[in-house]
Parts: sequence; structure tokens; C-alpha cells
Amino acid sequence: MKHSLAQLLEIVYRYYPRGVGITDDVDEQLRNKTEEHARPVAARIQASKDERWHAMRRRIGERFPGMLTDQSLHLHSGGCDGCYSFAINLPQSAGRTLSFEVSFLAPYYIIHSPRTVEIVKELRDSFTVSFRGMLFIVSRSSLDPWLIANPDHESPRTVTITRRYVTFDLSPDEQPYADWIAHEIEATFGCEHMPPEVGTVLVPEVATNLRIPGEVRLYDCLFSDRYTWVKPSPSEVPAPRAKVDESRLTDRFVAVLTVLRAHHEIGWTLRWPAMVRRLPEAERQSAAVFFVSVDGWLSAQGQDARGACAHAPA
Repeated sequence: MKHSLAQLLEIVYRYYPRGVGITDDVDEQLRNKTEEHARPVAARIQASKDERWHAMRRRIGERFPGMLTDQSLHLHSGGCDGCYSFAINLPQSAGRTLSFEVSFLAPYYIIHSPRTVEIVKELRDSFTVSFRGMLFIVSRSSLDPWLIANPDHESPRTVTITRRYVTFDLSPDEQPYADWIAHEIEATFGCEHMPPEVGTVLVPEVATNLRIPGEVRLYDCLFSDRYTWVKPSPSEVPAPRAKVDESRLTDRFVAVLTVLRAHHEIGWTLRWPAMVRRLPEAERQSAAVFFVSVDGWLSAQGQDARGACAHAPA
């Protein structure tokens, strides 16, 4: 490779600010005001005008008529990604899409195709219920007779979760397409392939549009954060909660949720004037939209609440 890992990290930190606006959450407004953030925006706009890209795309389209999908039409706006991205929809016999990314932040490209993995997880000892338009997360078993009328003890306690990720190990059907296009990419841009053992290295202290600190990899920064670059393991997939229909709740628990919902709405009503005053003048007229999109939590107190909490859906 043309660069060491340390050099690649230096390139990343030129385009992604380290530790700026990052606490428990990512403050995108603060991050977007940095010089580092402005650089990839300018790079995307400039890349969208590069005739080498447009010429190569035409050649590939002629070589594989009707199979090319351009996924970089957004670059002219400066919005996202650090690469040219396109896909080849393989014939029906192969039944897959072969994806290509060519970075314009560093001289590298990658080729991959989608895969899925099924992970079996046991349900958490908690459940969710939508009660009169409000989502409640209840930290009790969905078999608790105090909360659920006629609990279904025969219902499955495991769920199969499907996760999508990418693989760099191409099949014999995919390899001829990959080889031809890889030659085109290298001849056009003079770049080289970035192997997974490098691209999947975690990058500390940065966030991307879709990744929080601790989850960001080199591929996310230099190419795109739209993909899962490493096959998910069962330990990485959180256990889901059971979903309970409102009609199955006991009368006693309905009474508890009714009170919690009322308290929640009263709380937002009391806080609403102060929230509006903090909005910029230009946004106050659309305050009603802001109100219904805000998340709020109310923890139940006392023995009767039995560990319920309310979440106002966006």
C-alpha cells in the first residue's frame, strides 16, 4: 500500500474533527462548523466535476449495458461520502449486486457484495406496548399476569434477526466483473485496492453521519458509512423486546399507563413556553412541528407503576 496506517489516520483527521462535539451524543452543528468538515464538502463538489469519473462511468456502462447504477449523483451538493460509488446488477443467475467505491480523499478503491446473516436471540425480560399513541417500554416480563391478561406462555421466546453486511470474498460469478472494472479504476485514477484488514480498522475520536464514536472504521471515513463492513456477531446484536397489543393489558395496568400518559403530557405542556422562547425567531412559527417531534421519557415511580416508562414517538 502507498500509505501506512498512521498516514491513513492523518488523512482521516484532515477531514473529520477529533473529539469535537462528541460527548454521549454527537453535536452535529458544532462538528459542521469546523474546518475539517468543510474540506470533504468541498472535495465532494470538486469530485462531481471530474471528467475522469464521468468518462469511466460511460465506459463501464457501455461494457455492461443496463447493469450500471450510479450511486454518486448526490456529490454535487457536497452532502455525504468520500468516494465515487456505483453498482453492477449481476445477471439473474448470480442474483446479486456488485458494489464499487473509489475514494477521492485517498488513492484507494474497494469492491464488495452483500450478504446476510441470521442471528437467533432470546427476548429481553421486558416488553413494549403502544398505548393511545404513546410507546411504553415496560421493564417486566410480557408473561406477568399483573400486567397482561391471559399471558401466552406458549409463544416463542426467541427471535431470528437478519442483519445485512458486505463481503470482500467474491464468488466465481462475481470475479470476472470485478477484475474488468478494477482494471478500469486503476487505469483511470492510478489508485490501488484497500484490503479489509486495513479498511476495517477502527478510527478513534471521530463520528460520521451514520456512525457514533467507537464504531467508525477507515472505510466509513474514506469511502462511505452506509455499509456494515464486518460480519455482525451475536454479541453485537441487542436482544429485542416482545411487543404486546394494548388489548391484552389488564385493567389495573391500563389505569397506571393512563396516569403516566397524562403526567407526561402535563410535563411537556409546562415546559413548552420555555422551549419556544429558546428557539430562533425564524423557527418559532414552526414550533408546533418541533413539539410533536421531540422525544421525552417519564420514569414511573412507586410500586403500582411496576417499572413502566413512557416514550413520546417522533
